[in-house]
Amino acid sequence: MQRHTLFGLALSLSGLLVGCETPATSDAPEPDGFTLNERGYFQNQGVGLMAFQEHHPESHQSGLILVSHDNRLVTNGDVRLELTPGQWSPMSRLLEREVDTAQGRITTHLRYPDERQHHTGFNPLHYPDLQLEYDVSVEADGHDLLVTVNLDQPLPAEWAGAVGFQIELYPTDLFGKTWMMDNATGLFPRQPYGVEMPSGKAATPKRVSDGPLNGLLPLAQHKAQPVPMAAGRQFTMAPESDTMRLQVESLNGELQLLDGRAQHQNGWFVLRSPIAAGATENAVVWRLSPNVVKGWTREPVIQHSMVGYHPAQKKVAVIETDPNAPLNEPVRLLRLNASGQPEKVLSQKAQSWGDFLRYRYYQFDFSGVRAEGMYQLAMGDTLSHPFPIAADVYNRNVWQPTLEYFLPIQMGHMRVKEKYKLWHDDSHRDDARMAPTDINHFDGYVQGSSTLTDFDSGEHVPGLAQGGWYDAGDADFRIESQSGEVFILSAAYDEFGVDLDSTLIDQELRLTELREPDGKPDMLQQIEHGLLTVVGGYESLGRLYRGIIVPTLTQYVMGGDFSGQTDNLIYDPALAADERTATHSGVPDDRWVFTEEHPAREFDAIANIAASVGPMRGYNDDLANRTLAAAEALWNVERAVNSDGERNEQIRAAVELFRSTSRDTYRDFLIGQQDHIIRHFRQVGWAVARVIHDLDAPELTSALREAAADYDRALKEKMASTPYGLDFEMQLWGRGWSLQQEGVSQYFLHKAFPDTFGKEYLLNILNYVLGTNPGANAQSYATGVGAKSKRAAYGQNRMDYSYIPGGVIVGTALVQPDFPELKEFPYLWQQSEYVLGGGASNFMFLALAANDLLNE
Repeated sequence: MQRHTLFGLALSLSGLLVGCETPATSDAPEPDGFTLNERGYFQNQGVGLMAFQEHHPESHQSGLILVSHDNRLVTNGDVRLELTPGQWSPMSRLLEREVDTAQGRITTHLRYPDERQHHTGFNPLHYPDLQLEYDVSVEADGHDLLVTVNLDQPLPAEWAGAVGFQIELYPTDLFGKTWMMDNATGLFPRQPYGVEMPSGKAATPKRVSDGPLNGLLPLAQHKAQPVPMAAGRQFTMAPESDTMRLQVESLNGELQLLDGRAQHQNGWFVLRSPIAAGATENAVVWRLSPNVVKGWTREPVIQHSMVGYHPAQKKVAVIETDPNAPLNEPVRLLRLNASGQPEKVLSQKAQSWGDFLRYRYYQFDFSGVRAEGMYQLAMGDTLSHPFPIAADVYNRNVWQPTLEYFLPIQMGHMRVKEKYKLWHDDSHRDDARMAPTDINHFDGYVQGSSTLTDFDSGEHVPGLAQGGWYDAGDADFRIESQSGEVFILSAAYDEFGVDLDSTLIDQELRLTELREPDGKPDMLQQIEHGLLTVVGGYESLGRLYRGIIVPTLTQYVMGGDFSGQTDNLIYDPALAADERTATHSGVPDDRWVFTEEHPAREFDAIANIAASVGPMRGYNDDLANRTLAAAEALWNVERAVNSDGERNEQIRAAVELFRSTSRDTYRDFLIGQQDHIIRHFRQVGWAVARVIHDLDAPELTSALREAAADYDRALKEKMASTPYGLDFEMQLWGRGWSLQQEGVSQYFLHKAFPDTFGKEYLLNILNYVLGTNPGANAQSYATGVGAKSKRAAYGQNRMDYSYIPGGVIVGTALVQPDFPELKEFPYLWQQSEYVLGGGASNFMFLALAANDLLNE
């Protein structure tokens, strides 16, 4: 087989427009068809096809990706081994990608299996023994794209018809739209339906009879398969919509339309062709013919803070436009009033910034407007969302939802109620069993050859069924997330003295009730809740835990009420699987607790819990004393510090222990680390800034001030790197979390050296998170905060396409090489996931900081 001569798999992409039924057009010349552009993908006006420019199938961002008129509708075009693959399904490995600009062709060579996907030790996933190499080649053919799949050798007989080439169709935009397959028609359903068992097999459960899961029922023995919605040779998607119409023809085999959500809630609709026995050359050949809107240009998007602005801060809106549609109209700032006839406050042309990713950007600076009121930006018929200018703008329903909703709802080991609503019941009362040794858990936890404790593998560890927060949608307790949450809450309490009381939290009753004040500051109660798991875990194990997590995938993928992950009864091997007492059962579904030796994470946790000692004093003195005792005992453990990262965390630990004790031991250590601190200033300088004026160390203070000044100058120079006044590169995962972490560190540098290190970059980060961010779906990453925010996020209620107020998603991600995307779909975790240990609480810290700094 000669790979350099491959054509095929005809994806005729003459349009595929999505988004508006009356598309904007321009005077741009009529397209001549698809060509390979300078960024390495096929383009025909507003339609582009990327071919394996990235390879992340689990994230639905891989293979052939179709972006049509500013909307990604097709993804994961590749050969797959299952009808509707899920998150842990086998993935191919990309071996080679060849771009032939002269011939207008992209050829990729891939292989199954990807050996990097395999884990060692215990693993509930079973990867097939199939060895397969193949090519996917895409060639421009006028207004169509021809794509072919060729195999190096025929499939083994048992795999013929099971392996197929497929594309995934984005579900949310298709709900209620029409499909046609030959002469059959139907609607894309909002919920999946129709499954069947493999031929001749019954759905009998499988009980594991030995090993660490003895007695547990993790999976059914035979997995139900989705029933095809239709089969035929010619498929049309959304024929009623000029902006979404897509026609697909299989030239040498059957097409099948399936609903991937039948097996996995995070699935997409799937269009596939099975690969027949004996097939090699032209194993699958399709023709797709979408509709290309002639002269189409994207409407401009006005990006601004969805919360609004303080009168004294810089106010810059960003206008994102199609490069083929220059912005000629002035931008108007309107002040809203009760008459319905807004007052025009300002009208001027936006300043051209330049090109970023695939768009052209302009900036509209209205910093001179300081009068308080409700405003709106207008440009022709395009209107922004309304926003206030007010001195208390960051103190009204901005940071409060994180403390009033998100953190209480994420509380583990508690029954959480909100008036008539039960968010979840008291969970994991059976925490936790010591993890098996020599194991690599499917979520990345590793237990070595020893438990590193006095507990044997499988033994119940008491004292772990208290405190802690569910992390994102996974419900696990990672030490860095749990202790990190303690740190940022403690820092916020120290800096801003937040005494908000909106929530009842009763540890004895294991009960949390939203909007029921109990006379205690909510932030202190949340700090206490985190310490119960971190310090309690240390006291139980004699060391820090690495993490606590469910043992099986069946439990892991559960959404909704996590109290159903286990039976909440401690496993007793003396009981049969169907036996139980009031406190114990014979079902080993209890979560596992992992341990490790990891100096960097240990020092990080020492710093994080030591930071809480001050806030806990006078509130829970016993816990403050126990926390300090644990932190100092962990500090005194003999361990090698071999890397710069480990040293950075050791310095952080010394900072927080000094803050809590004022002891010379920690002061002397910090002064002795001056050279390292200055060399790694951007990583650890902010932490030292928290105590620099208390160390009585003039030389270190002077060096730190000079380094802060250098950093400030560098930031100011790099603020022009993007139209958002920030220096970052887009990537697979959104940048919201990392930018917020930068903002927190910059606050401490500004506080320590206010005349040397500015606050503008920090405020730009907050504006970015609150809506001044790229893409057509610019909005607040803080869900439930601002005029427009994400409505479907990857949290515990993701199955309902919903959100948790005050949670903060990771944000707009990059579809390589140049398409920023934030879909209203909860299962793209690289865009929509919540996280503990900094995400939401870092945002809360920044909003409090902005309020404090701007109202000085």
